Amino acid sequence: MRLAPLVLFLALAGIPGCLEAARPKVVPAIHKVRRGETASKIARSHGLSLDQLAALNPKVKLAKLTVGTPLRVKGRPEPQTAKIAPEAVLPELVPAEPLVPVPSIPAIPTKGPAVLVHLERLIPTNMDTQSLQKPTRSSSPFTSEELAPVFPPTSGLEYESRVAGELGFEPADPNSLDLLWPVATRSISSAWGPRMRTRVVRVVKANKKRRVRVRYQGSHKGVDLTAPMGTDVYAAQDGKVVIAERHRQYGNYVVLDHGNGVETVYAHHRSNCVTVGDVVIRGQKIAEVGSTGRSTGPHLHFELRLQSQHQNPLSVLNDLEELPAELVAFNEMIVPPRQ
Repeated sequence: MRLAPLVLFLALAGIPGCLEAARPKVVPAIHKVRRGETASKIARSHGLSLDQLAALNPKVKLAKLTVGTPLRVKGRPEPQTAKIAPEAVLPELVPAEPLVPVPSIPAIPTKGPAVLVHLERLIPTNMDTQSLQKPTRSSSPFTSEELAPVFPPTSGLEYESRVAGELGFEPADPNSLDLLWPVATRSISSAWGPRMRTRVVRVVKANKKRRVRVRYQGSHKGVDLTAPMGTDVYAAQDGKVVIAERHRQYGNYVVLDHGNGVETVYAHHRSNCVTVGDVVIRGQKIAEVGSTGRSTGPHLHFELRLQSQHQNPLSVLNDLEELPAELVAFNEMIVPPRQ
């Protein structure tokens, strides 16, 4: 019986020499962003969190990914099992004391079928239901710290990516807008603010009616960008089409919702290339320049709305951004329907 501790010590001392501790190999990888992919989707496909993906790519804005952007990701560890040397044989361990079998618990005999108690005998009829609907704070066994991880985050990159997955696009940030010029010409014919307008009115004098043109000062709620007839109109930011129809003054026009109360309006089109419910990306062709509605010539009327309030879009337009080659090729394949 004294040999049992010695045999157990020799067996445990020989196990590390017999096992080959195989460490998982981490293979670095580069992932190129494909169309329709978001940061959260790429992180999940490579077994990473958004914080880890952001740490691996500190110079890349995950909220504004473009097609073809290389991202550095971690490879998943290769599954390896510990190898046991064939010549190593563990000695048989001899118990110090003989094992005593545990007696089984006898089954409790039942006398006849079980009797079910009626619920009305357990639940009183004069119970105060209002006290059950209005629990007090002290009745909850959990604290606010224990319940905090249950609720979803209200900010941060993880929350924004989750919202982007539900909407189909990254919501815009009203505090740091960076919009693409909706036409490539970038030529302004009528700026934001007050301007003189002309209206035709009917004048009755001496039982005679005639039409007279009257000039008055109005307020321009957007900017007019000159462009030849048929020029492509681009989406200034990722968003969803909420309006795509014909209006008396706007003519053919499109309204995009970019999230967080940010909207852009594009008007006087020759034809619209999108319909209500479409999700478009930044720089995608949504219409062609025309002169429909209340217009004196081919141009694009562009508006920016924040919480339904008109804002001057010139201060947030990016003067240096150009469309990538793959997006230009994609726009060439978009043919507007016959109006």
